[in-house]
Amino acid sequence: MIPYILHRDAEAELGEALDYYEQKRPGLARAFRLEFEAALERVRQNPLGYAEEDESGIRFCPLRRFPYTLVYLNLENHVWVAAVAHQHRRPGYWARRQPE
Repeated sequence: MIPYILHRDAEAELGEALDYYEQKRPGLARAFRLEFEAALERVRQNPLGYAEEDESGIRFCPLRRFPYTLVYLNLENHVWVAAVAHQHRRPGYWARRQPE
């Protein structure tokens, strides 16, 4: 399985989503975490499995149960996750993020 790197803002977004779901209903954050990890595993096992969205090579892997998407690039030696983006808020806000 290919390694991955989360952009620091993507890590923060993941934390915010976990906090939100835990406040909404105890235990829901755990379900979100498991869904996030399953999506990340799908991407790591088959990084070319999702179509490129534009000429930058960015790809989207939607979570199945929650309205979030992993926004990522398949780079030479790893997958770089640019965002853990809510599907109904601020489209494209992550576009200026660059691999570190």
